[in-house]
Amino acid sequence: MSRRVQLLVLWAALVLVGALLLLWSLRNVPFADLGRVLSALQPWQIVSLILVNIVILLIFPLRWDQILRAQGYRVPYLSLARYRLLAFAVSYFTPGQHFGGEPLQVLSLRSHHQVPGSAALASVTLDKVIELFANFAVLALGLALVLSAGMVVALPLAQVLPLSLGLLLLPALYLAVVRVGWLPFGALTRRLSGYLVEGLSSAERQLSALALKKPRLLWQGLLVAAVVWAVQIFEIWLSLFFLGLNLTGLELTLVIVAGRLALLAPTPGALGALEASQILAMQSLGFEPAYGLSLALLIRARDIFFGLSGLLLGALMRS
Repeated sequence: MSRRVQLLVLWAALVLVGALLLLWSLRNVPFADLGRVLSALQPWQIVSLILVNIVILLIFPLRWDQILRAQGYRVPYLSLARYRLLAFAVSYFTPGQHFGGEPLQVLSLRSHHQVPGSAALASVTLDKVIELFANFAVLALGLALVLSAGMVVALPLAQVLPLSLGLLLLPALYLAVVRVGWLPFGALTRRLSGYLVEGLSSAERQLSALALKKPRLLWQGLLVAAVVWAVQIFEIWLSLFFLGLNLTGLELTLVIVAGRLALLAPTPGALGALEASQILAMQSLGFEPAYGLSLALLIRARDIFFGLSGLLLGALMRS
């Protein structure tokens, strides 16, 4: 069996697992309640949510743009937004939510803007490491807040806190060691050779030099991540408000934490896991599960729309 066929079988198996989890999640959600909650949405509210998400999409490439400028490369901002959207599409429709589309970002810089491969890889890596650090920091902080408040939930949050702290330490540790000049990948591949290994080692050297000579980039990157998260939190709150709920800060934190945990699931687009997480979160807060499923469907519709848009843009770039 070829590797491509193996990957296709794995993808199909994960989709099946996600579909079964989705069906399990839907078993206790009356569709009449779901229709009642969703029917409360007005067209202007849907347009408002779309506009908020467009703002998020336009903010996302800002950190990457700052890194490239620090390297001495100027790429049109809307082009970076297009490449990020394409990368999101690939990551969304393949197993796992956090990785998958980054090679396309590197290839896009090389093919369309003549950025050397090692420099492109360094920029994408630093951007991704900062993003992961911010995401796992929010997850760890949210878990700590929910647990410290003594909220009784239907999710095993206490067991997940050590995992989230461990995930937070990984990107933080990598940034710390490359900033002092130690190159973990270079050390691991010292006895290997080849164009790919040399390119990766060169990218890591550039990343280390960038982090050492321009430490402000790290703080600027974290500031951009904070702005992105602020808008994303506002989007979730606004979605729930339009659906008829006005949650407290801690209640909103629980909903967001549940959603972030779902994104750790290996199913494409966190299929099934996202819906289950939001239903369980709403039930644990004493609300109807239809609210959780409605929020999950809004998130799902948004992500599928932008994912398909990214794939369409990718196809147009190749034509």
